[in-house]
Amino acid sequence: MSEVFVRLRRGRWPLSKGLLVEALLPLGVPLEAAQSVAHTVEERLKEEGRKEVPPKVLRQVFLEEVARALGSGVAERLAQQTLPFEEILVLAGKKRLPFSKGLLARSLEEAGLPLKEAHALAKEVEKRLREKGVRQIAARRLEAVVAEEVAKAKGKPAGRRYLERQAFAGELFVEEEGGEPRMPFSKGILAQSLMGIGLSPEGAYRLAREIETQLRQEGLRVVRRPELRERVHQALLKEAGEEVARRYLLLRRLRRSAKPVHILIGGVTGVGKSVLASALAYRLGITHIVPSDAVREVFRASFSKDLLPSLHLSTFEAWKALMPELFTEETHEARVLRGFLDQVARVAVGLRAIQERSALEGTSIVLEGVHVVPRYLDHPYRDKVLTVPMLVALQDEKLHRDRFLLRDRETGHARPQDKYLAHFPEIRLIQEHLLLWAQEEGIPVIPGEDLDEGVEKALEVLVAYLEAQGQEVARA
Repeated sequence: MSEVFVRLRRGRWPLSKGLLVEALLPLGVPLEAAQSVAHTVEERLKEEGRKEVPPKVLRQVFLEEVARALGSGVAERLAQQTLPFEEILVLAGKKRLPFSKGLLARSLEEAGLPLKEAHALAKEVEKRLREKGVRQIAARRLEAVVAEEVAKAKGKPAGRRYLERQAFAGELFVEEEGGEPRMPFSKGILAQSLMGIGLSPEGAYRLAREIETQLRQEGLRVVRRPELRERVHQALLKEAGEEVARRYLLLRRLRRSAKPVHILIGGVTGVGKSVLASALAYRLGITHIVPSDAVREVFRASFSKDLLPSLHLSTFEAWKALMPELFTEETHEARVLRGFLDQVARVAVGLRAIQERSALEGTSIVLEGVHVVPRYLDHPYRDKVLTVPMLVALQDEKLHRDRFLLRDRETGHARPQDKYLAHFPEIRLIQEHLLLWAQEEGIPVIPGEDLDEGVEKALEVLVAYLEAQGQEVARA
């Protein structure tokens, strides 16, 4: 039977059992029990013939099944919360806007918090609101709650700075196009845009400060977005040359594009995919990074080792879960690749679902991981997004080995090097085939030896793709 959808004001989304599990785990419910309840809820909705269900009905069904399976005490505690599938509305004047962790994180960045800390605090604020059962909150009250969390994490001065962040921006505002509200000019956001085209952090912040100084010296209180963009373009022509200035215009068009961008970063373990994904996402202002390992972990929690044994091994040893009697004539190389592709195909189910939802929501994302193999990731909403695939590779075997030692130390031996080095030939074998497939399908290869070089190459790939899609982006 077809899946059940949750009907929200902004559209409908497939029912996620993971969200139901997520609501139960903080109450001390064991994982298996939480998964069982989530499965029961889904099956009940299907039996009742519900193709779409509003959050109110889903809440009722969920609480009834929790009470039946886990007792009234757990259900009562759960009923006091705003559940993960329910929207929290922010009241700003006559407007009722959905709470957004992304927008909140951006405001925290404007108050001086680093990107990672801003997103962690935004997540903590949402958790606090949901635990208290908040369904709607005035914008001013939300500001106070956020300031309290900032003060708790970073001290009282940081909390005050958050409340006064617009005052710190002075009286200089940027007037958006299309009647959008004015926004305070932010050197941080401008510098982030400049880093997105390859400028160093020092160079980006220096240029942002110079542009702000110029605007203030001219006595401007409001600058239109196109004018600001042209000023930055002219400054880049003088500072960095025509190529960098052209890249800036292209990437600005990308940010204004009606289509989100999906960046797919593949590569074997240890080549630097995660670091590149984080650096690239920060420079492009993309807040959603999805590691394929996280998707695999969700599947591992959902499916037992007996049911899907290859999922419970690393990609380079997934072949051990295959039935050896069926492949007695195969070489070791063929078995390694068969096991790898078996796991890739299973994880790709989740990765495709993430892409589909992001495409429907209009959200830009970065997917990274060894399971990110483009030939397995096609989806029906591909025409709604700009998809940019790339493969990270390390040609230097010694450097590749050294990366595992470094990661072993950095993670406090949580990812011991011995396991990876014992299967190093299999890891390199998988990389060889990924490189071959990339060549066959015209997927750019990003060098993993140096982060700065990798970011620069990735940006070149993105700009080249935008130029190839020029007509579509130009309409943004």
